[in-house]
Amino acid sequence: MSNNDFYDNYYSTHISPRKGEATLDEFRTRAITYNKQFGHFLPKDKKAKLIDIGCGSGSVTWWLQNIGFDNAVGIDISAEQVNIAIKLGVENVFQANIKSFFLDKSNSYDVIFARDIIEHFSKDDLIDVLSLCYRSLKINGIIIIQVPNAESPFFGRIRYGDITHEMAFTTSSLSQLLRVVGFSGIRFFPKSPLIDSAESFVRVILWKIVEVIYKSLIFIEVGRVKMVVTQDIIAVGKKS
Repeated sequence: MSNNDFYDNYYSTHISPRKGEATLDEFRTRAITYNKQFGHFLPKDKKAKLIDIGCGSGSVTWWLQNIGFDNAVGIDISAEQVNIAIKLGVENVFQANIKSFFLDKSNSYDVIFARDIIEHFSKDDLIDVLSLCYRSLKINGIIIIQVPNAESPFFGRIRYGDITHEMAFTTSSLSQLLRVVGFSGIRFFPKSPLIDSAESFVRVILWKIVEVIYKSLIFIEVGRVKMVVTQDIIAVGKKS
């Protein structure tokens, strides 16, 4: 059995058993989070070209299109996931292999989203994939990455929560990887809980307390102050 066998049935064997069926109501709820987490990275020009690689059932592509980015597209290797997106009415979503898709796309995109995708590749493949992403961006274009954070005490929930995951990252290793393929101006952000209900308000307060404890433990051992300890890291790199 190969990874392709997993991806052929990725939605039915991994996504829907954990999260339930994808719906537009779910997309609308996610859009609130996406606006807060990623909205400030987006270009002002609504004609900008954006792509979500590993788009899954299309929630990010749908969000981008619904806030006015008509040129937003999504690709995913899983035909099953792409079919779900199409059934939900998400436009410009295609079944494609990242390497093949980007071969003739030099200097094409203003923003590449790579959420929950690069951890699926081996080290050797990562260099190839991110080099293609770099080449496919326009000058001053950015890549937005979300990956499992190996510096979180509970990173194993994400790293080992999917049999197709190959790696987890720290800000140090991810920065090294992005610099190797040419990205600059690399910034890191925690994927912290956000307030969208009374329950989430309590979670945010409790997280702030727990975050201080996590960081204090690392500081006591190694003396570092700046670190990201959420289970996922958000990273942004620029093509200069």
